[in-house]
Amino acid sequence: MLRRLRRTAGVLALILALMCFSAALAESPSDYNKNVPQLLRTEHIYAKSSVLVDAENGNVLFAKSPRERMYPASTTKVMTLLLALESGIAMDTTVVIPQQAMDIPADSSLVPVYPGDEMSFRDLLYGFMLTSGNDGANAVAIMVSGNVPAFVERMNKRAEQLGCEDTHFANPHGYHDPDHYSTALDLAKITCEAIKHESFRRIVSAPSYVMNIKRNKADMEKKVVNTNSLLKSDNTYYYADCIGVKTGYHSHAGHCFVGAAERDGVRLVTVDLNSISSTDKWVDTIRMFNYGFTRYTAYSLEEMYNFAGSQIATLRVSNAIESDPYDGMLNLKIAQISDPKYVRMVETDNDTAMEQAIRDFVSRCELTVTSDMVAPISEGEIIGRVRYLDQSGKAITALLVADRDIAEQPPSTSILDYIPALAYFQDPLVILLAVVLVMLVVLLLVAKAVRNARKERQRKQIYEARRLEYMRRMSAQRRRDARNRGRDW
Repeated sequence: MLRRLRRTAGVLALILALMCFSAALAESPSDYNKNVPQLLRTEHIYAKSSVLVDAENGNVLFAKSPRERMYPASTTKVMTLLLALESGIAMDTTVVIPQQAMDIPADSSLVPVYPGDEMSFRDLLYGFMLTSGNDGANAVAIMVSGNVPAFVERMNKRAEQLGCEDTHFANPHGYHDPDHYSTALDLAKITCEAIKHESFRRIVSAPSYVMNIKRNKADMEKKVVNTNSLLKSDNTYYYADCIGVKTGYHSHAGHCFVGAAERDGVRLVTVDLNSISSTDKWVDTIRMFNYGFTRYTAYSLEEMYNFAGSQIATLRVSNAIESDPYDGMLNLKIAQISDPKYVRMVETDNDTAMEQAIRDFVSRCELTVTSDMVAPISEGEIIGRVRYLDQSGKAITALLVADRDIAEQPPSTSILDYIPALAYFQDPLVILLAVVLVMLVVLLLVAKAVRNARKERQRKQIYEARRLEYMRRMSAQRRRDARNRGRDW
């Protein structure tokens, strides 16, 4: 018995030692290396739950327990602001703060605003969002839906429409309620929708704002300051590409932050829930931003144009010589791009993302081509222009030029050209024989034309198959080259 006890104790000691050794080897947030942001792992994140998504398509780029139900605290106000902007209330509308807006817990964060205060709807939105004022959030809810319960019902319905599967709101501001919860992934979905609105982006990216309030018949100004440290250039955690969005905190939720950043046309959304310290959420967000931007490869306008290939870059030239190897098909190259520094960022090694980017690129291109597309055509000849509207609304232009020479079809001659000479023949029999001969020639020519048409269709089919295969190979090669370039850190 004693021997068995000793063996058992030895095994337990070994297991304990292995556990301690494993714990010693486990990574923690302090093991993060900022010089290689692309190596971010969940162990490097302080928060209990986080997610990083591409705001354009919703693709999840990084996640740590993204579907775990958490208390969102004041990040709730992202939904409140979204519904306010979707309500149709004009920003310049003068609003009056109702008495019911004060129906909030005593320890709530405040703008503050008071019953009877008059201001523009715009000022109210800036005020409640930047200061995280629960009084302002209640006021917005009442103005949009008439009362707070009706607005909360609207919040939950909108969350369902956006595909939020684990979200339930109990109030418009985020003060703790056991029945008020969400997830990092759901909050990201809400934010991706909200950030489509220019007014939303303008509000949440403002470091500060001056509200104009009429209180007790007196005009006054109130400066409100954003709680987002990433927007403040004099702050340790300033992040130049940050464009918002919202902080949150209460003792049950911990420190929370929903963030957004934009660089070279890439817009990222992050959610960080339940961090222990107030600075952890900034560290987590910056790490996710930096990781996110390493997930993309930059492509020039010319590269994107070439990837689009036959969708926009191939035309048919009439009167091309019959022996033309491409049957008169002409590819157009671009030259003299007005903004040669423009790049389009596409997620690396993601064929679906590349296909989406190409479709989007084509939809943003407007081609103006010379109407007289007739051979002969010379390589480098200017054929037209292309106008591209980038994601920010900026127009970029370039010339369209021919990529090869196309010779013209020489004039043809046949017996039909000499039919008027028959008038010189006086003998009716000769004329009859000549007419019969002409008819036979016409029949032969028709038969030949039918055969040629059949051969041309076959030639076109073969050419089109070869052209598509060529474009596919070229596109694949460009992608491989781009990927290789993107991996060369």
